[in-house]
Amino acid sequence: MKKLVIATLMMSASYSGHAQEVSSSDRPNTHTLNCLAQLNRDCAIKAALQTVIEEDFGIQRAKILIGVARSMIATGNTQDAQQTLMLALDEARSVNLSLVTSEKISEIAPLLAKAGDTAGALALVQELSHKTVKDITLLRIAEESAAAGTFADARVALAQLSNPKRAFWREISLFSRADKETIGAADRITVEEIVRTEEAAELKYRGFILLSIMAEKMGETDLAAKYLLEADEFFQSILGQNMKAFIAADRARAMLEAGLNTQAEDSYAKAIGYAGRLRAKGPHVTFADKIGSVEAASGHLNRAIGRLAYYDDVKEKVRYLKHLKVGRPAEELQMAYNATLDEIAAMDGAYERDVIRLDLMEAAISNQDLVSAKKIVAAVEDDDNQAFALALLAPLVH
Repeated sequence: MKKLVIATLMMSASYSGHAQEVSSSDRPNTHTLNCLAQLNRDCAIKAALQTVIEEDFGIQRAKILIGVARSMIATGNTQDAQQTLMLALDEARSVNLSLVTSEKISEIAPLLAKAGDTAGALALVQELSHKTVKDITLLRIAEESAAAGTFADARVALAQLSNPKRAFWREISLFSRADKETIGAADRITVEEIVRTEEAAELKYRGFILLSIMAEKMGETDLAAKYLLEADEFFQSILGQNMKAFIAADRARAMLEAGLNTQAEDSYAKAIGYAGRLRAKGPHVTFADKIGSVEAASGHLNRAIGRLAYYDDVKEKVRYLKHLKVGRPAEELQMAYNATLDEIAAMDGAYERDVIRLDLMEAAISNQDLVSAKKIVAAVEDDDNQAFALALLAPLVH
């Protein structure tokens, strides 16, 4: 795909809000519907771009272009992705509403970092005036940089957080997932000193778990065992059976994310033991949020899916399903996606339904589930949303 074709064909327009229901002009168009009938990667991107060209509103063009850029990143086309993201930002700016621009910057900046332009991402963040939005965006940039192995960039992003304590805890969490060489470059003596001065038992426990992980990955097994013993001492001082279950689940997830599968399974067994003492639905939901991803990734998928029973709201079910990643299509998940898709269809409001469908789409894509993803795209009711979803689907097909 040529880099500037979108910019050449696009028309400028002013912003106008949508009504609550989909009008006849906003229903899925022939470009996306024809592509779904004979799906391939080329038509998915072309249908999305054709929808961009015919769209009147800058905010909608920006949304679809972000979907196209995400597809480019997923297929390794990072240079075109960077250009497409900047084009999406131009479209967002054309709306001339600061709230819209800020919302799109918070989406685009982490994707720029994922596409390899962390400097550009951090420059965009400076335009965000809302402290909470700025911090969340910086955290996402740090996550993307760390996932790409560029921990120096992640630290630069974290250094800009408004809360230094939050930056510290996120940094050592990221380091615990890193490779041996990166961990070796960390100042673990200083990290340990800060952990030891922490007054909250829950945070101190978490700190010693992360120190143990770092030592284990460095091959320092005796030191790792020593940190775990210290962590266990603080665990006993944590008040409440519910909190013990939550903290134990956090430990299992940290071990799994660090790639320490044996330790993760041991920690998971302890967490399940404490979960047996949970009574009210609220604590069960909190525990599911923490343990579901661990179960899905470590061979306990059915147990993870069973926790859907604790969620009453379909939005919360979809949010939970997004955490269940097995990296491949799974029949159990497909059944859960189908049931949830039926629940969404029974809701009021086409745009509200589409927002939740797009979240469910993210869950299917994370598991390379083309069958479910295609079903979800076909159910989308708005043309722009369907074009966006189709763009996200493109990497799954050839």
